[in-house]
Amino acid sequence: MADSIQNNSAINVVKCKFNPPATKKKLKEAQKNFNLTTAIIDFYSEANGITIEWERKEQKEITDGGLAAGYINLLPVEEVFQDWKDIIYFDEDDSFKPLHPLDFFIDEACAALYLDGSNNPQVYYHYLGEEMSPLGVDFEGYLQLLLKSRGFWYWHKAIAQPEYFNPYVPISVEERNFREIMPQLFPDFDASDFQRFNDEN
Repeated sequence: MADSIQNNSAINVVKCKFNPPATKKKLKEAQKNFNLTTAIIDFYSEANGITIEWERKEQKEITDGGLAAGYINLLPVEEVFQDWKDIIYFDEDDSFKPLHPLDFFIDEACAALYLDGSNNPQVYYHYLGEEMSPLGVDFEGYLQLLLKSRGFWYWHKAIAQPEYFNPYVPISVEERNFREIMPQLFPDFDASDFQRFNDEN
C-alpha cells in the first residue's frame, strides 16, 4: 500500500512512518488487561504504529466539500490499550467507554476497538463525543479494508451505518468523495469491497 501511494504520480506523500516493532514487554503489558488476538500480536510485532498522510496534487480541497487526501494513524499498542478517560469517555457509565482508538486518523474521529470482553473485538467508527457505528470487521478485517482504502479521508463512512439517517442526504459528502475519487487515483480500487454494514449482514 505504501509503495502504491509513493509511486503514484497524482499524489504527494506528506508523511510515511513505520515505527519499530513493539517489544515483548509492551505486548505483555497490554495482554494483562485485554485479550490480544493473533492478528493484533502479529501486526504489532512488525510495527508498533504506522502514520501515512497523502494528498492529491491537483485540487486537494474539493469544491463541494471534503478532501482528496488520506490519513492513517495506527497507534502504538500501549496507546490503544491505555485508559481513554477524558478523551473518549468522561463517566464510568459512558456508552463510549469500551472504545479504544486504533486508527486516530483525524483529530475528531477514529476507528476504535470495542473492548466488551469478547475474544475477537469488533472495530467501530467513532466521531468523538457524538456517535459510534460498527464497521462489521475485527482487527484483521479493518487492516484489509485500510489497505484497499489507502486511508482515504473518512472512508469509514462508506461502511458505517449512520446513527442518525437523513432521508434528504442518502449519501454523505465523505462517502460520495471516496467512491468518486478513489477510482481516479487508484485503478485497482473496487467499490464492492465497501458495502454498508447493518444489523442484517
